[in-house]
Amino acid sequence: MMETANNTLGEEFSAFLSKKLNKKFKLLSIQRIFGGASRETYRVKLQDEEKKSENFIYRRSQNSSLIETDQKTEYLAYSDFQETEVPVPKLFVLEESAKPLGAPFLVMEELPGTVASPFDKEAYTPNQADLGKKFWKILGKIASHDLTKSKLNENSAKKNLKDCWRQELEYWVSVIRKDSLGIEPILEAAIRELFRSKPLPASRLSIVHGDYRNGNFLFAGKDITGILDWEMAHIGDPIEDLGWALSEIWCWEQKETPAYLVPRKEALEIWTQESKIEIDEKSLFWWELFACVKGLAIWISAGHEFSSGSNTDPVNLFSAWLPGDIHSEIILNKLEASL
Repeated sequence: MMETANNTLGEEFSAFLSKKLNKKFKLLSIQRIFGGASRETYRVKLQDEEKKSENFIYRRSQNSSLIETDQKTEYLAYSDFQETEVPVPKLFVLEESAKPLGAPFLVMEELPGTVASPFDKEAYTPNQADLGKKFWKILGKIASHDLTKSKLNENSAKKNLKDCWRQELEYWVSVIRKDSLGIEPILEAAIRELFRSKPLPASRLSIVHGDYRNGNFLFAGKDITGILDWEMAHIGDPIEDLGWALSEIWCWEQKETPAYLVPRKEALEIWTQESKIEIDEKSLFWWELFACVKGLAIWISAGHEFSSGSNTDPVNLFSAWLPGDIHSEIILNKLEASL
């Protein structure tokens, strides 16, 4: 039944893209890519009139989404880095209406490479050093991207250097208040500490990827071929991305090797050199603690989706369990270190 439904969707997609790109396509295959929290994602292989095959990624909004984001935001974030040193897929279509295919969607090229689980400490062996240099350099390039040429910036609510931290914290706390099944004392202690301590004003506003980490990039050998999953992109303090990427949850078994790539000290040196931003240690600590609260908000939402029956994808059950426990332990360690 699911295969039949997918094939029907694939045929409709092929007809739409043929008209949109003025190029007659025939559907060869369509395959659902599972694991995403905010979109239905499909790998679609089409054949043109010259018998050449082309591979597309079809990202489709879904009714029950773990992370509520506007698809246009994702599209604009990808748009900002077309033909730059930040590797992203070529874009083809943003369709904001549900009329053509039943839900809003975007279409982009499929890039070569492999995506690894963020919990696989061996995924990048033996190329950790090369991939690590590229990983932190690319994040620095995102932080230093010129906002005067940014389509995402033009379509975003105005932020200021002093209070962008507060807007992010208040948003994720509101998610927790909406979806939490009960009071979590460790999480509440972290929230109180974040409101009490607050970071220094941002040294600059930049594009924040929002989920920059291992597991969200494509790689082939020593090369990073694509930075993916920009649905949480926004304008804010670039240290936010740094704190998220450094989080110990993404390197739980080797805590001083963020993302299981290069040692923390080297990662920070690469990022600082590329971004031209000096890191204030207290502010970085704040953003790393914030990453735990944000992470728990996402895991709590996952549990809410699963328990309510809105989205019974097993990834939501897993997310509400193990990652939530890990982030709680990281919070305890950080609060103890701050005493």
